Amino acid sequence: MPERSVRMLVAQGCIIVVVLASFAGIFIHSAAIGLTAGAALAVFLVLCWRQFTIATWLTVSLCVLLLAAAMLRGIDIETLSRGLERMAFLAALLALLGALRVVASEAPEVVRAGRYLTTRPPGRRYLAMNFGGHVFGVLINLGGIALLLDMTRRSLEETSAHLPPDLREWRLRRITTAVLRGFALAPLWSPIGLGLNALLLAMPGLEYADIGPAGLLAAALFLAWGWFLDWAGAPRIPLTSRAAPRPDAADRGGVALLVMHVALLAGLVFGLHAATGLQFQQALLIAVPGYSLAWAARIGRGGPGRAGAAMRRATAGTIRRFPLAAAEIGVFASAGLLSVLALELLPIDRVQSLVAALIETPWQMVVLLNLSMFALATAGVNPIITASVLGSLVTQLDVPGLSDPAAALCLAGTWSCVMGFTPLMTTVVYAGALVGRPAAVVGFRWNGFYCLSGLALWTIGMALLVQSGLM
Repeated sequence: MPERSVRMLVAQGCIIVVVLASFAGIFIHSAAIGLTAGAALAVFLVLCWRQFTIATWLTVSLCVLLLAAAMLRGIDIETLSRGLERMAFLAALLALLGALRVVASEAPEVVRAGRYLTTRPPGRRYLAMNFGGHVFGVLINLGGIALLLDMTRRSLEETSAHLPPDLREWRLRRITTAVLRGFALAPLWSPIGLGLNALLLAMPGLEYADIGPAGLLAAALFLAWGWFLDWAGAPRIPLTSRAAPRPDAADRGGVALLVMHVALLAGLVFGLHAATGLQFQQALLIAVPGYSLAWAARIGRGGPGRAGAAMRRATAGTIRRFPLAAAEIGVFASAGLLSVLALELLPIDRVQSLVAALIETPWQMVVLLNLSMFALATAGVNPIITASVLGSLVTQLDVPGLSDPAAALCLAGTWSCVMGFTPLMTTVVYAGALVGRPAAVVGFRWNGFYCLSGLALWTIGMALLVQSGLM
């Protein structure tokens, strides 16, 4: 067997160990579980370093440096194990979310929904694509962006050839930004996404109910702001150029099915959480693979053994994808460990004194949190790192007038603002590659004003709510 094949098999086995350790950690409290998961994850990252991006190298290197510093300072086994368990959980969740993407790639309703959304009339196209980016992103992550933008690009090539170049460019820009903006709203509310769950892990006293409903309302406000900017900046289009492909009426059902999948999966998570007393994240870790297999069985039904074959195919496809996701696993897993190491290494008393000296009112802390996260993300620090570390830090600082839910909501909204802004974000690079435009054009030129104005409005709004005591 070729060396590369052996390496990939071992890497796949390492992630399986991480997943099993994360499941075991739900029911058994032992330092050995975290240490085992950490060792397996380290071997995986060493084997898959060729998949790393610059962001992965930065975060993994920082993680190694802080871990070495913490061990030199004599970090206790329990704290180290807790950090490794948190690291393993985020790695396991990201790996298992890949199962949804694998199953969705064979689901006919996904193609039908994409076809329906990309053939909306021009007046409704922004809202349709923003909604599509949101729902597809929640369910199948970057695969949703790829599907929507690829279908849209082909649709534009077929229907916009007669338009002047500037109008064709504007249509491409409109749809790309709509999808990006919709995708970026998931950290505000999605119970099955990594963004909000990273915050819930970093801030243990926080429950989904403390932030989810407010985040959903905020997502609606961001959608409305994006739609307004799209409407206000739209060029005049000749009536003869406004025709859109006629969608198949049956495709509307694909959108309804996708929304149903999101609702059912979220309902399963909440149901497990309420019925068993499991933590929200633990319920999510169990629900995702279970729902993925059930979805695969539904797709494969129709003959003896077909459902079982579809489930086996989905399982094999998910496992094969583990090494391909090494870059994202490295970043997201590092965030879990860094949120623990930062508290271990930082002199919390001194930081508390410094914050007390600099921050006189809670609204100033809101501004500091939002601008810090946005600036670091623009410089290439993945928002999950900043959100995890700052979230953990805020819980320890106990800033007067700033509650944990308010701080988490600030970070989640800023995350949504920056996700489509900097060309160092994976989403912007990916979208640019799909539509054939540089990432800097997609992020700064096409989406920059929305992101910066959204950040300003979000920061002002949250500062006013916090200062008035409404949050």
